Amino acid sequence: MDLDGRTALVTGASRNVGEATAVALAEAGADVGITAKRDEAGCLATAERVESAGGESAVEVGDLAEPADIDRIVDGVRAELGPIDVLVNNATYRPKKPFLEVEPEDLDEVLAVNVRGLYLTTQRVVPDMLAAGGGSVVNLIGALVYLGRSGKSHSYASKLGIEGMVRQLASELGPEGIRVNGLSPGPIDTEREEPIDGEEELLEAIPLRRKGTVREVADAACFLASDRASFITGQVLHVNGGVYPTPNVT
Repeated sequence: MDLDGRTALVTGASRNVGEATAVALAEAGADVGITAKRDEAGCLATAERVESAGGESAVEVGDLAEPADIDRIVDGVRAELGPIDVLVNNATYRPKKPFLEVEPEDLDEVLAVNVRGLYLTTQRVVPDMLAAGGGSVVNLIGALVYLGRSGKSHSYASKLGIEGMVRQLASELGPEGIRVNGLSPGPIDTEREEPIDGEEELLEAIPLRRKGTVREVADAACFLASDRASFITGQVLHVNGGVYPTPNVT
């Protein structure tokens, strides 16, 4: 998966899947812009790993719910590393709240990051890809969005909106050589702030009988970003060990 000479931007790259993806892109030859909402120390640690892997790095901390921050992030990465060829939209906001307790402001908060933030980040990066005659966008979704989970109606509804964006932008930008795909990880062994409800039952439902690793997700992201996936666009790649909806997951 040769990405020599390309510049990537990975959002939510201070830890877990985002960190692993940034490093994998660097190992494939890319220079990598790294951003997260507030974890500058985590971003700097990712940058060290990117540089150890042979890539140049740029760190810009900012809130994707703020359009001005998005402008600053993209402009900063572009100024340090050059035009952006690969965008991995990994950052996400997944609060938990019962459906009947969700207030309009709760819904606004998740839409601001998961839909509007992803949309505007992509919108700011695509001109670089147009000028280059092509590029790749990879949007992270997540298997539990499809499986369903109690208390996640607002955050998971916003994440499913990303799949619609994948299909629309793939159609609109395809004639310009820009590919847009989704990547949906299943249960992954990460540093989680909260446990997965019904995790034991979920693991039993996975044919491979284990969680995935962040590197397995990162390798899939690199594949979609690379020319090895040159005829793949408008798709969602499920890296989930074969797990599909089950009534045992709450």
